[in-house]
Amino acid sequence: MKRPTRLGTDDAGYVINQTSIHHIQPEFETVLFKAIELVKEAFDEQLHSIYLYGSIGRGTAVAGQSDLDLTVLVHEDVDATELVEQTEQLLMQHPEVIKIDYDIGRLDVALDPANRFEWGFWLRHLCTCVDGEDVSIQFPRMKPDVRVSEALNQDLISSIEAAKSKLLRGQMSHLEKRSIVKRVIRGWYLTINVKDESFAATVEACLAILKLYFSEDPRVEQGEVLLRQDDITNQQLLDYLNEIDWI
Repeated sequence: MKRPTRLGTDDAGYVINQTSIHHIQPEFETVLFKAIELVKEAFDEQLHSIYLYGSIGRGTAVAGQSDLDLTVLVHEDVDATELVEQTEQLLMQHPEVIKIDYDIGRLDVALDPANRFEWGFWLRHLCTCVDGEDVSIQFPRMKPDVRVSEALNQDLISSIEAAKSKLLRGQMSHLEKRSIVKRVIRGWYLTINVKDESFAATVEACLAILKLYFSEDPRVEQGEVLLRQDDITNQQLLDYLNEIDWI
């Protein structure tokens, strides 16, 4: 792989949206349909639209190992308590997914031009609409942009600090540990993706590109090793998080 990799972009440099309803693997169709129904029941008239992102949307999910990731746009602020409770029951019935995540946002916020590098990019390039009116087409195609990377990384510091607090209290599950390691790897990659003229869709691709730019940095391999482990100790993860100095 040569630098810049331009991975995930087309010949004109625009980021390729790799998600599509046509990419959804048959083994995930039922749980996706049921999750959509839960959202519709929970939010009713406040619901505007639902979007799928992540490995299931890209058609690269692995049964028993992958998350189901949904972005939900609503008209007004909503209480997701009932949805979360119903989702826990759904997960017990469908072991093909290990977690169901909902990114919930207000329609007016998503459509605000001031948020085009956050919501606009997210919907246009990382999601596919699975229910309701598709507003992603209202946004222009985008190229790798530092404003996009900064928007996607804006909660990284708070996520890391929250993870440290959980670790110190001994309250972090293995699933949560893997999630924060992936978040850190993606966050690090987003500090150099504009230079690389790329937009990697997977954590594996992020690691491969990080190796090109930080070949002598042991933290790249350390992140890779942590993701391969069946059990990440609290101290291992704390040490990894405490070594972050690139934010």
